[in-house]
Amino acid sequence: MPAVQQSDSYIPATDWAFKSWLLNFSTLISADSARYGLGAGDATIIANHYTAYAAAFDTVQTPTTRNVSTIAQKDAVRASAVASVRVYAQIIKTNQGVDNEDKTALGIHVNDPTRSPIPAPSSAPMLVIKGAFSGEHEIRYADENTPASRKKPHGVIQLQLNRTVDAAANPNPDDSELVGLFTKQPVNVEQDPMDVGKTASYFGRWVTRTGLFGPWSLPVAMTIAFGGPVDQQIPTGGTQLEGGEDQLQIAA
Repeated sequence: MPAVQQSDSYIPATDWAFKSWLLNFSTLISADSARYGLGAGDATIIANHYTAYAAAFDTVQTPTTRNVSTIAQKDAVRASAVASVRVYAQIIKTNQGVDNEDKTALGIHVNDPTRSPIPAPSSAPMLVIKGAFSGEHEIRYADENTPASRKKPHGVIQLQLNRTVDAAANPNPDDSELVGLFTKQPVNVEQDPMDVGKTASYFGRWVTRTGLFGPWSLPVAMTIAFGGPVDQQIPTGGTQLEGGEDQLQIAA
């Protein structure tokens, strides 16, 4: 008998599909119960469930015998059958001595033993210098594909943030040094008083749980100040947002 097409839960939701699934399940186990790690008594129990359900199902298909009582009876018989065969199905599913082909033939969903690896991120973070305080820069980030959301791309668990400190903005991430790996924002980066007046340029990239890296973001930069006015700088390709000194700087 051909296998019934399975669903993720492997026990069909509709009465017609469940009857076919249960017939297939019972027939194969009755033919060779040992093949599935069961005994002859188990096969008899399953066969009895099918016989009872088939009779109740057929009763409600006939207009003269279809009523509230017979429908309720059919549902009760089905519930009993499902509870019983689900236990048997789980026993077979977890039995490593039963071939996956035999499990599939019964209509049991077999888990994929290998998960598809999560690739390296294809998008880059978009960095925003939210504010500058004496000796500190506050940075926020979002994915360039979803700038209005704080959600990271699929498979990404953290942001790697790098920085250069030079006399002017530096657009090259190869010259940068690691600030840290961050899972939450904002990121507050403390500055060295010896670097006052210099420019800090920031670069970010996504990191997956398995250590794969995405591409570097566009840089954003800001003057390092202690107690004085802060000069926001936009490297090539950046955009200054309107709204005054307390607004954001964003690479776009």
